[in-house]
Amino acid sequence: MKRYNTIIFVPHAKARFRKVTISNRSLLLTACISLSVLVAALAFGWAFLASAGRDRQYRQALAENSRLKSSTLELSKRLSGLSQKLTAFEQRTQRLAIVAGLADTGKNGMGGPNIPSNADAPDSAERTVELESRLSSLETQFARRSRIASSTPTVAPVRGLLNSGFGPRKDPFTGEGSFHPGLDISTRRHEPVLATAEGVVVKSGWSGDYGKEVEIAHSTGYMTVYGHLDEILVKDGQRVHRGDKVGLVGSTGRSTGPHLHYEVRKDDRAVNPLEYILDAR
Repeated sequence: MKRYNTIIFVPHAKARFRKVTISNRSLLLTACISLSVLVAALAFGWAFLASAGRDRQYRQALAENSRLKSSTLELSKRLSGLSQKLTAFEQRTQRLAIVAGLADTGKNGMGGPNIPSNADAPDSAERTVELESRLSSLETQFARRSRIASSTPTVAPVRGLLNSGFGPRKDPFTGEGSFHPGLDISTRRHEPVLATAEGVVVKSGWSGDYGKEVEIAHSTGYMTVYGHLDEILVKDGQRVHRGDKVGLVGSTGRSTGPHLHYEVRKDDRAVNPLEYILDAR
């Protein structure tokens, strides 16, 4: 026997009541259909949201991939540029060592054409370490040679006229033959006399025929002498550098007029100063 349910609609206005009679079976069917529609709507909504999320993640992945490709390309360009710079730097370092006349920096002599092989070539890190080692060696040798150069008398102590050179000559006072152990450079009185190399003043004061004299010892075994000074501007034990003023030109001691007597001694033996003055005119 079928069971029925009655639904009564009560209007707000003055109107007739309405009622609908529906069987339990129809009511159950309607409820099932409504629930199915609701479940389908929820499933569709969830699928839509999930699809939108995956789409957003996909777009983000594409953007990140594009950024990574761009970064990788930029890094590749930089590495390529660095490799080229390292190669150029190696060549410049080698040329620098050759031009400077420095000792070998650790590589054995070899010959023949060279065809670079990527498989055998050291990576940038290894090349950088090797370059640092070679440059450190170059810097050490440069510093040593620079110290030697700065302590070697290679410039003129004063500008003037060369009146008497190194070697045999007639004595200006007696006219007899004698040996002149230096240079006589005639110039104005009180002209500054400059140290020709770095060293230490070992003597400053009166020295017989030399008059007022300055002697400077250099670490390379050289000694320079500046005689007939009118005034001495340094003192014993003072360290001087090339170009420092050590005195003023005068005519003290055994002298016929204002000039500088300049000597260069190597291991206590007088040598020709003109062989050392690189800027002599």
